[in-house]
Amino acid sequence: DYGSSILEELYLSYNGISTIPDGFFQLRSVKILWLANNQISSTLSGFGKMTLLEELDLESNEFNGPIPEEMFSLVNLKVLYLYDNELAGQFPPGLSQMTSLTELDLHSNHIGGELPTEIGSFSSLSELYLGNNNIVGQIPSQLYNVASLTVIDISENYLNSTIGSELGNLNQLTELDLHDNYKKNDDGQVESFGIHGSIPDTIGSLSLLTELRLDNNYVEGTLPPTIGDLQSLEILRLESNNFHGSIKAVANAKNLQYLHLWSNYFSGTISNSIGELSQIVEIFLDDNEFTGWIPSEMGLLSNAKYMSLGLNDLEGVIPDSFGSLSSLERLDLQGNNLSGEVPKEIGNILTLQRIRLEGNQFSGDIPNKVCTLDSLKFLSGSCEVAAATEVTDATVAVDTTLENSWTCNCCTVCDDS
Repeated sequence: DYGSSILEELYLSYNGISTIPDGFFQLRSVKILWLANNQISSTLSGFGKMTLLEELDLESNEFNGPIPEEMFSLVNLKVLYLYDNELAGQFPPGLSQMTSLTELDLHSNHIGGELPTEIGSFSSLSELYLGNNNIVGQIPSQLYNVASLTVIDISENYLNSTIGSELGNLNQLTELDLHDNYKKNDDGQVESFGIHGSIPDTIGSLSLLTELRLDNNYVEGTLPPTIGDLQSLEILRLESNNFHGSIKAVANAKNLQYLHLWSNYFSGTISNSIGELSQIVEIFLDDNEFTGWIPSEMGLLSNAKYMSLGLNDLEGVIPDSFGSLSSLERLDLQGNNLSGEVPKEIGNILTLQRIRLEGNQFSGDIPNKVCTLDSLKFLSGSCEVAAATEVTDATVAVDTTLENSWTCNCCTVCDDS
């Protein structure tokens, strides 16, 4: 007899369940219900009858159709996980009637339409996950009124929106993820311009922010100086946008671990202060318009595993200090105007697996200490002279175009394009 049950917690995840039996929704005393990672293919009709629910986890099933209005009466519900299903329809304005809701996860469904202004009426919501859906239009300004928010994820949708200056109101925010909203169809036509406009100065008020992802959008302008005020920031991913100007302010965010700025229009020199980012694990500055010398202070980034400075207009030599990059696995310097000899100190990096050097103006030989690194699996360079095994000293003396040539006898790839 379901109706007389005093069961409060029911955990049925990972059981291969495909149907919900008749009478199941008479379990009115249940407060925690987990049915995740099964094979249930039905609508959500019926769950609204379980009015004492506080946690409902239906993730990774095949639930379909819209979110029914009957669920809006679950005023005790704190956690609602519906991600990785086949839900459709629009984001229901009535969800904000769930006044106890702290976590709402709808990502990886087929929910579309614009986000309603009622989204600003959540009174307790902390985590909002809407990624990988079909949501369009603007981010409602009312969302910035939900002061309890710690996580906002509206990535991989079809937004066409700016970021409001009211973002600074969300002083509890730890993660803001809006990546991959710029979309093209199969014919190359733009379907959504994604996030555009500039990053508001008020972002500096988000003192708890650890992750900011705006990659693969259409954001433009310069980085606000206040981005350096984000002392909790660990992940900054702005790649594939239209930013320009200096990145000097970034060096003030001392706890950065992942800095991805590639494929923008950043310019000027790379500040010496970049060497103060002692926690950096990945730094990607490639495919921009940086000029000048590589600062020797970058050799202080001893935690860096990936460093990519390729496809810029950098000149001068590779700093000897790079030999101190004791954690480095990948070094990309291709497509610049670097010159001089490759320093033998690179051979001190016992973790190095991949080096790209092609498209520069190096001279001399690759040091044997680099060639014999046990860890090295890939080394590319513009090594047409080395590849031409029959080149003689006389040939080099006559052909002045080879005066600054270098040899790369241990290159695994010769890229002379």
